[in-house]
Amino acid sequence: MRNLLNLTNEQLQAYFQELGEPGYRVKQVLQGAFQKGYERFEQFTNLSKKLREQLAQDFTLRTFKELERISSPLDGTTKFLWQMADGRKIESVIIYEGKRVTFCISSQVGCALGCTFCATGKMGWLRDLNAGEIVEQVLQMSKEARRPPTNIVFMGMGEPMLNYDEVMRAADILSDNEGLNFSRRKITISTSGIIPGIKRMADEERPYRLAISLNAAFQKKREQIMPIAQKYPLPELMEAAQYYYRKTRKRITFEYVLIAGFNDSLQDARELVHITRKVPCKINIIPVNSQDENFPAPSEAKLRKFEAAVQDSVYAVTVRNRKGWDIQAACGMLYASNEKRKAK
Repeated sequence: MRNLLNLTNEQLQAYFQELGEPGYRVKQVLQGAFQKGYERFEQFTNLSKKLREQLAQDFTLRTFKELERISSPLDGTTKFLWQMADGRKIESVIIYEGKRVTFCISSQVGCALGCTFCATGKMGWLRDLNAGEIVEQVLQMSKEARRPPTNIVFMGMGEPMLNYDEVMRAADILSDNEGLNFSRRKITISTSGIIPGIKRMADEERPYRLAISLNAAFQKKREQIMPIAQKYPLPELMEAAQYYYRKTRKRITFEYVLIAGFNDSLQDARELVHITRKVPCKINIIPVNSQDENFPAPSEAKLRKFEAAVQDSVYAVTVRNRKGWDIQAACGMLYASNEKRKAK
């Protein structure tokens, strides 16, 4: 049975045309599925009973089963582990910070890039998500969140640029007037540095925000924790960032995961300022959230010194609080703990 959330407008139009239904049925169904969050076709009371039964026979509106949910008593961060129709599992997270509510969503099951500090990287790549599965994460969390999301970030499991077409189709659904009608400026696509994806996003003039995970300002250090840096070296990555800005005039966010004793020195901070100086940007400094003792988080004093060294430049710098650290909310952790329990 097909997932209705994964259909394009054109596919829905063709479906209704084949049934001899008027074209406006597409709008009715999309509004019910996305804006009203209907989970069963019987809820579409603006459609005839016969059409509702036909839709229920041909499609499903939900494919996820919630396997686990864990919430932080400290900051309310809530992490979900979903099982999809084929039995594969993915994670999604709701992050509360003042008035801001961020939905962090996955784009792949696992990840092929193998970043050493990331639990998802240890899974390897299992498969890409389709647009419907990406969007369903938002619909499922919208039911459970205290407030509607203010931001949606593709920073969960997977490398979005390696599933480019489905990620962009999902973002288009999320922001479409007949979809969720979410602000395009509040959707961020993150990448570990896939240069062809960055350039394609620029050339296609996609309206979404771009975030690049740097995590080290020196090429050799970056290679140690992010193997993809060997294929896409820092100088070429920074040239791609400049290309993106020239084409779009949109400020980039550089993510920098701070690891004690590895990339948190003043020399690292100065080099970070140096390599990003030609790109109008915002820098997010993120204390590492890892169970691996090889990747300890920096002390508060060290974090503030690093922040001050970067802040002395002209950049907008944000230190992202370690949301959900007490519930292991970083990417892949809930999946890993679930797999360990299952193996016992």
